Amino acid sequence: MASYFWDSDMFARWTAKYAQAEQRFTNEQLEYVRRYYRINKYAQICELEAIASQWNIYDFDFYMSLYDWFVGRQMIDVEIEERRYQGQKAAA
Repeated sequence: MASYFWDSDMFARWTAKYAQAEQRFTNEQLEYVRRYYRINKYAQICELEAIASQWNIYDFDFYMSLYDWFVGRQMIDVEIEERRYQGQKAAA
C-alpha cells in the first residue's frame, strides 16, 4: 500500500465511503460521474454542486456522496499506481 500517502485504515475508510456512494447513485448517475471523472479527476466543489443541481438534487447528503465518490476514486487510482510501481520494482 502507498504508506507514504495514507495509512491502511484511512484507505479502508475512504474506499468504504466510495462503495456507499456508488450504492446511492442510480445507474445513469453512476455512469455520468464515471465519465465525468475520466475527463476531470479533480472536480472542484462548484463542479460537484453543478452535477447535483443538474439532476435537481439539493440534498446535502447526496452532495457529500458525490464528494466521497470522487475522493475515494482518486485514492483508488493512486493505490493502483503504487501497486504497479511496487510490482515493477519487485520484478526488477
